[in-house]
Amino acid sequence: MIFKRALSLPVLFIFITSSLQAFLFSLTLPTLSYYISEKFSADAFSIGMFFILIALSGIVISQLMGNLSDRLTDRRPLITFGLFSGAISCYIFSEAHTYIVALLAGVTFFSISFSSISQIFAHAREYAEQSFNRKEIVMFNTSLRALSAFSWVGGPALGFILLNYFNFYSYYKLIALLYIACTALALFVLPAATISSSKVMTNAKPNALIAIAFIAFSLMFACNQAYIIALPLYVTQELGLDVSWAGWLMGTAAAIEIPIMLFAGWLGTRFAISSLVCIGAIAPIVLYLGFWQATELWILFPLQISNALMIGFIAGLGMTWFQDLMPNKTGAASALFWNTTNVGNILGAVIIASFAQLLGYRDVYLINTIMAITATILLLYAARRTMTIRVN
Repeated sequence: MIFKRALSLPVLFIFITSSLQAFLFSLTLPTLSYYISEKFSADAFSIGMFFILIALSGIVISQLMGNLSDRLTDRRPLITFGLFSGAISCYIFSEAHTYIVALLAGVTFFSISFSSISQIFAHAREYAEQSFNRKEIVMFNTSLRALSAFSWVGGPALGFILLNYFNFYSYYKLIALLYIACTALALFVLPAATISSSKVMTNAKPNALIAIAFIAFSLMFACNQAYIIALPLYVTQELGLDVSWAGWLMGTAAAIEIPIMLFAGWLGTRFAISSLVCIGAIAPIVLYLGFWQATELWILFPLQISNALMIGFIAGLGMTWFQDLMPNKTGAASALFWNTTNVGNILGAVIIASFAQLLGYRDVYLINTIMAITATILLLYAARRTMTIRVN
């Protein structure tokens, strides 16, 4: 099994490099809104535009680099370029004296650094295909994804703790140095994995399934983003409770989503991934319906199991499924999966802006329910088509 093989140095280097990259991203991204607000006295519109433009540029750059990487024989140069771009962006953040300079650094170098996340996962998949059997590949991918998720458990909290001791200048300089260290890891110790060009698509009409999967996953991540944004205001304004309970709810979900993600990987070695992804889509329907009807705090805690199932199955197995749908385009597939998060984040913000003021934060979860049902129907259709193609 993969856990035994993880003792090998090449696999450890992949795990360490990927985890450190995710950890650095978790130190940087959550602090940027505070940085923009405090350093440049930016208003809510400017802060929102900063993140929307970064997300849009990240989508374009990630997909371009994903497509480019599939034409290369080695993804490591693109990975190191992306990590070094992260160092450049953090250095500029530390020195920037105007909002425009920080924005330009965000939509260029920081967005390029985001693209290296999908490229590391694509590189890891290529390595796994040369080293593991099919069952081990699924578990390897899921373990890698779980480690990235684990980096986000403590990363944002540590980032804000460090900001209490350092100013923005010192904080982003420190992260820039850590990005350089991660670049060195990718350059010197990340194991080689030759990109295969001999894979053949088994799907007669792959573009339709890929489009359906992209739309469905984007809707799921949009629901999750709207859920997260609305949660503190739902707790305070709809239930009349202290805002700290929102943190406890998020922490409960985070505590159980990683073991569920690993469990989903284990299931993925025994059952069709497309079917398991559908389970992940159905689970949040229960969550959002529960939040829409809830009147007591205690009800919200067991509902976090549904939240964790969604993250564990959708985020944990989704990338492997995208890679399976595009077996000769691992880089493009990995970038496409990660871009569903970006698209979802934008859509989630639009949902809040469009419906929360009009309907209230409770009814945001009704909108989420409708979107989650739509995504589930799309994924059920895609899973059925995948099964049909496999049989034929």
